[in-house]
Amino acid sequence: MTVAERVPPRYLVDAVAQVSCLRDTETLRQVVHRLCPQLSPSLDTTAGTSRRGVVFAVMEELSVQPAGIARLIEALEVREGNSITMRKLKVATAAWEVELLDDESWEELFDLLDGIRIPDLDRRYAEFLDTLGRFAPPLPCTEPWTVFLHAATLNARPGSQLPCFQVLQQLLALGADGERQQLIIDWAEEHDPYRPAATGRSERPSAADEGSPASEHIDVWNPSDYLMVQLRPLLDAESGRDTLLSHWLRVHPGGRIKGEDSRIDLRDAEREVATLVFHAESDMAHRRADLALEFVLPRDLLDLDVERWHKTSFQGVGGVLGEDHHVVVRSLDRLGRRDLHGRWGRRWDAFANGRAGRVHWYPEDGRSHLLSEPPPAVAVLSDPPTGARGETGARGSRDELVEALRAGVPVILWDRRGPADPVFLSALRSLLDRHDLRGLPGVVKALRIAAIDSDPENDVLVGRHVALLWDDPNRMPVASVGTSAGPPPGGEESS
Repeated sequence: MTVAERVPPRYLVDAVAQVSCLRDTETLRQVVHRLCPQLSPSLDTTAGTSRRGVVFAVMEELSVQPAGIARLIEALEVREGNSITMRKLKVATAAWEVELLDDESWEELFDLLDGIRIPDLDRRYAEFLDTLGRFAPPLPCTEPWTVFLHAATLNARPGSQLPCFQVLQQLLALGADGERQQLIIDWAEEHDPYRPAATGRSERPSAADEGSPASEHIDVWNPSDYLMVQLRPLLDAESGRDTLLSHWLRVHPGGRIKGEDSRIDLRDAEREVATLVFHAESDMAHRRADLALEFVLPRDLLDLDVERWHKTSFQGVGGVLGEDHHVVVRSLDRLGRRDLHGRWGRRWDAFANGRAGRVHWYPEDGRSHLLSEPPPAVAVLSDPPTGARGETGARGSRDELVEALRAGVPVILWDRRGPADPVFLSALRSLLDRHDLRGLPGVVKALRIAAIDSDPENDVLVGRHVALLWDDPNRMPVASVGTSAGPPPGGEESS
């Protein structure tokens, strides 16, 4: 809009003037003083100034600012609450700023978003825009409706959804539970004029489509700053020192720096990692990017709930790794088998370029699907990996993890509690179907945050129980000096 077009229309001034809290002179005075202090003297000294005139003056002043009248609406909502007049005001604002939906549809959307609270929403929205190659908004968007309104001002790239409907499904819906989450997703699919084909989002472009704008605009998750932690059981373990801890830190734009190895007691690993994270975040305090955490673990340690490990507390208040950071695990066993790296790299490239096959679901999908073209790059196990801390599966039984790792599958998920129950699998299947899997670490982090304030007994929450193995072959840890990089060359894993 031009400056002239930013003059608030009559219906929008009417909507603001009808908010009941503004009928109180003192409240009106506080709002003016907070948002437009330069107008306060005229309000205090001019007798007979009409209430509507004051409202219009404030709106006219705010309209030419980057945030528009969003600041006014937020100030009124704090005082008025979620009243009918506030709902009408939001609809009127949306209709003025974005010619996207009719009033009835805006009303439906605001009703669906009512009450949704997403921690650190402004930062997470900025991260979402960054994955789309977009700039962050000029001012923070701290409410779901302001996030949607800003995203609605962005155009869609060829072959993709409008950003506002993407953020609605991939970020804002995660703040809702159960039925309302699905209602938001369904609403977005119904109203998005560029929604994906009915065949489902899990399908990826074919090899013939490689290089098209639709297959290029989404980048695979690749954090600029990360801490890589490797835990390796020691054969010559001493009492209280049974594990070798290695770590690497990368802070953009510098290179990766390897820290000093240390022998630790595995029972102290959580505390040791908390110290590493504390020092890493202190060293990168000037950075605004998040620090991602990657745990390179052997099979026997994949049952460690590293995403639930605690951080160094601040004045008695602690944090959890999986809530503050993107946390993934990686396979130390495959890392040490160079003969598997070729197929691993090829399958990753297909995944990163949007040419991978559909998700491989154990046990229903057979081995022929795992080895088919286009190659599946994501697998869901029917059970947590066996062999953790000395527990061994029955000889001759199907080892899903080893089968997937050997085939080169770079992304593997499972239910940490045990055999995945049907409700969990249904929720996970729905999640994977509606998201681009190349951004899965961000989706999982959002789900872990969404689970914070939910009922602990609600076992259907994917974020509370899912484990994510995300193995990017382009980001490899350097072998520790004086240690073997894995099993002897040509050796085979024992069953």
